[in-house]
Amino acid sequence: MHFNGDEPLYEALYEHIKDAVATGAMKEGEKLPSKRDLARHLGLSVNTVTAAYDQLVDEGYLIARERVGYFVAAIENLHKKIAPASAAPVRELPAYDYDFDLNKNADYRFPDNHFKKCLQWAAEQEEPLNRREKEGLAELRAAVADYLKASRGVDVSAEDILLSAGMEYLLLILIALLPKDAPFRLENPGYIRLKKIFEQNRVPYDFMAVDEAGVDPDTLTDEKSIYLVTPSHQFPTGSILRVDRRIKLLNHVKATGSYIIEDDYDSEYKYYGRPIPALKSLDGVDRVIYMSNFSKSLSPTLRISFMVLPRPLMARYRHLSPVMNCPIPNLVQLALARYMREGHFERRLNRQRKIYDERRKIAAEAFLGDDLFSVDDKRAGMHFILTCKVDGSEAELLAYLKKHRIHMKGLSDFSQGQGQEGYPRLIVGYGNMSVDKLKEGLDELKSLIKKFSAAS
Repeated sequence: MHFNGDEPLYEALYEHIKDAVATGAMKEGEKLPSKRDLARHLGLSVNTVTAAYDQLVDEGYLIARERVGYFVAAIENLHKKIAPASAAPVRELPAYDYDFDLNKNADYRFPDNHFKKCLQWAAEQEEPLNRREKEGLAELRAAVADYLKASRGVDVSAEDILLSAGMEYLLLILIALLPKDAPFRLENPGYIRLKKIFEQNRVPYDFMAVDEAGVDPDTLTDEKSIYLVTPSHQFPTGSILRVDRRIKLLNHVKATGSYIIEDDYDSEYKYYGRPIPALKSLDGVDRVIYMSNFSKSLSPTLRISFMVLPRPLMARYRHLSPVMNCPIPNLVQLALARYMREGHFERRLNRQRKIYDERRKIAAEAFLGDDLFSVDDKRAGMHFILTCKVDGSEAELLAYLKKHRIHMKGLSDFSQGQGQEGYPRLIVGYGNMSVDKLKEGLDELKSLIKKFSAAS
């Protein structure tokens, strides 16, 4: 055996013998060397060997027989220790020259100096850091409630808000709270990867079609359901659910005993006119669950999401305590609450809107005036849809771009059970590169699509 010097010698000897017993290298009843013989052989003190043997006897791996020696104990149903597997190779991320991913944002620059100061202040607040609130700290829930009133027209109190660590966790909470006999209905196209959550939790789900005006309530069945929608900026088409459809949808859920989950994932980024009010702002029947996060506005690694629960569901959540509790560290919650109260969050959003509106204009204008392209720019969010009037399929075009080190998604990547109809539709995310890099990438993208078209 070898000693590395990073641990006490008796512990190293103890671990070596224990592993030999656990792996079967030393058999039941086998006699060990005497303490003096082993100490002499390994160049250790007798006290070191004695300490290791005594620990193994205490744990039941060895038996000490007076004047006879130490023996490997009989251990019933001993689970043999499996040798550790070789380390898995580090997964290398694919290298792209230009990344038009719609879910990435190159300008998080977070935490900024203001948030760092808020973290330092929060670390000195003894009482809130030791408080336990299963819905999340009252300070942050109150700040979120004020933000929703001012920016989204949602008039709620802090008592209606629940904080958690990501949309996935919010959905898991809702699976526990919502009626078990109501299947979830997901938009199609939409964020179809959510289906994995429902499959893993054996929750029934289905899809509902989305047209240029969003979900059509007239196409919905009378079955009690949970409708997961993105009405203010549909993902990924960007369509806005018209007010007549919003009213119909609210009446529908009231009549059928259903619920709506409103995912307002990037409502902060609208580059013209007034923000579209949240569907929750029209909810007079308390059947809308409003959900949002700080991923786009701050950083996805912050892992803070929130939802506004109807009162009956919040009561049920509190009843399930302590099974359910907010997993976000109090330090982070308290710092974010102060960050919002001091106006830093609002000023940050204002700066980011200008940055991303500039990039949006650059990206959209790059394709204007060329009959090969058609831009569907909703002037909101972090992406738009580019129709490419080429003869090849969307999958073939995306594979061609990938081969030439350009990363992006197509509309079919967010569609379930639908074959491509018409020309390829690519999703151009413009938030992941600097202005200069974006301009370079757009030139390369256009050039490659033209070459693909000529070869098709």
